[in-house]
Amino acid sequence: MSLFAPPSILDEVIRSLQAQGIDLAALGLAWARAMPSVTLIPAFGLKALPTAGRAVLGLAIAASIFPALAPAAAHDAPWVLAAIEQIFSGLPIAIAAAVPLWAATMAGGLVDNLRGAQDGANSVVVEGKPTPLGVPLSILASTIFLSTGGPARVASALAQPVADHIAERIARDLANGIGLAVAIGGPLLAAALILEVAAALIARAASPAQIHALLAPLRALGLLAVIAIVLDRIAAVIAIAVRASPGTG
Repeated sequence: MSLFAPPSILDEVIRSLQAQGIDLAALGLAWARAMPSVTLIPAFGLKALPTAGRAVLGLAIAASIFPALAPAAAHDAPWVLAAIEQIFSGLPIAIAAAVPLWAATMAGGLVDNLRGAQDGANSVVVEGKPTPLGVPLSILASTIFLSTGGPARVASALAQPVADHIAERIARDLANGIGLAVAIGGPLLAAALILEVAAALIARAASPAQIHALLAPLRALGLLAVIAIVLDRIAAVIAIAVRASPGTG
């Protein structure tokens, strides 16, 4: 009877990876740095992707950037503390990439509020309580992100050395997101105001006839028509913002 237990499958996998020159400590740190992006960026699935699937996606990104984390893994600090540091290091990149996508969702919610659609839309691909127009705009922004090389840009940013002033970078990215939401929703807000004034003038001219019940759906229809006309411009604005992220400066 052997006094030594046979090696486990996990031990064999670790030994095989190390024989191929894969630094498991650096791979783990890279996975920790990638997880904020996988968790926060809507294009990576959010609640539509199971937790295990998100972990595997984070591991796939980590496999492409872990050589850059080898110096951090070589430090004498405890690995757990180093992993927590890498999570915070990856957070600004995740926020920078996610903000344009969330701004598109918020712009859709603004339009739905303007046209009086208060009911939320049940969607497995958008977090929170998205509105009926917020869901397609969120999917549009995510499609632009994926089709223009967004994951590659995120991986490249994650592989770069961590810049200073993380809090300042996060604040700047959030401010840029507010500006993007205004750029998308501002013209629609102006169109809604014009339609509201036109409806008020028509109602006043038609007095004493009661046509308010007819004008309400017409205002909503007019706003949707405006969205259809400027949808290509909205997509272009989202594409510019998505391509400019994540900021690594």
